[in-house]
Amino acid sequence: DQTPQNSERISKANMEGSSTDQVKDVDWISKLPDDVLLVILSRLSTEEAVRTSLVSKRWEHVWKHISHLVLDMSRIINFKEPIDVSNHLKINHTVLVVGVSKIINNHRVHLKSCVINHYSYQSVNGMLNTWIQALTCSKHTRVLTRTNHYTHHPAYLDRTGPNKYLEISTNIFSHPSLKSLSLTFYILESSRPLSYCPNLTRLKLVCVASEVGVFNRVLASCPSLEVLVLDIVCVKKNEGPLEIENNKLKVLLVTSCSKYIDGIRVSGPSLDIIAFIDTSFKKDEFFLVAPRLQCSRNFWVRPAFTPHIGDNISKEKKIIWHEELVNLFGKLWISAGSLSVSVDLNNPTEFERLQKVLRAWTRKMSKLEIIFKDNNDPNEENVSWNKKKNKYQNPFPNAEFRVDTVCMHNFSGSE
Repeated sequence: DQTPQNSERISKANMEGSSTDQVKDVDWISKLPDDVLLVILSRLSTEEAVRTSLVSKRWEHVWKHISHLVLDMSRIINFKEPIDVSNHLKINHTVLVVGVSKIINNHRVHLKSCVINHYSYQSVNGMLNTWIQALTCSKHTRVLTRTNHYTHHPAYLDRTGPNKYLEISTNIFSHPSLKSLSLTFYILESSRPLSYCPNLTRLKLVCVASEVGVFNRVLASCPSLEVLVLDIVCVKKNEGPLEIENNKLKVLLVTSCSKYIDGIRVSGPSLDIIAFIDTSFKKDEFFLVAPRLQCSRNFWVRPAFTPHIGDNISKEKKIIWHEELVNLFGKLWISAGSLSVSVDLNNPTEFERLQKVLRAWTRKMSKLEIIFKDNNDPNEENVSWNKKKNKYQNPFPNAEFRVDTVCMHNFSGSE
């Protein structure tokens, strides 16, 4: 007989069965196309993305098509030297090396970028060398970032420590697909790791120590550079000036150069942006040949360690120096100092970019030099701008902007 109690049990059972069927059919994410799944995986760390291969057959190979890898060994083993690591952690380290090798070998597509974070002892036995060879030659990585982690910041100055040199095979960074390279916390014993890099357009050396001659040979081997960031330390005295000669270089940022550098010589016919942060070159130690930068000669004579930036604002290029400075030094470094800009205020693009440049300073600027460009180009953009520019008369971003000295050159009064 179907009593009320039995009817209630049957009804609950039917509801539970129906609910179970619904749950089984609810995996909408797995039904999404690969392009959408790759967007989801791009929000995860590399380790998390690889683990999604265990979810189901549908997810097994999706991660192998992501375009960015971050191989962060410092997050897994937080020790300076293997002698301090217990047997258990040594086993974990071996598993880690095998795991990273599998990630690189199983990955199936070319990479837009790859980041390798490691401790110095992890570079022994040539394993990192093998990985970089695979990343450049097999994966055709376009942007490669390699960081050597230390417990204390000054450690990279200790030339007696083991495994702190950049142990890389000659010409390993010469693959034509590699366009951008960033190295942090290394000692360059010679220029061999960077002896032939004709395709690099972007090079960043941060907390890298070597001799002036080594740096000069490295820079000479990169003729296609468009962006160069140097935060370097020289370890020997009286070796001559740092020499930067490049016909394609557009952006140069230099900071924290050692007192052992006997000046700097820069020759760049394409230079649009040049920045010196925390440097101490004297007037007779600084030589600049950059026709696109119209800064007055006296403008470069400034107190030691005072930030200075020269910028030829152009409508054809992006403003990339602000991004580089913020990423490398933080906002504090661009909160003071001096700025020299060349600008056409009758061009709306250049006017707006001037505002963005000035917005980078959060404190009083010591000196602002403005060189007004000759405006002989009555193009449609400029004509349209002239009709409405009265709405934007003030190029300064806010009422808090302060500057001690303003110099204006080629000012006609019509701007």
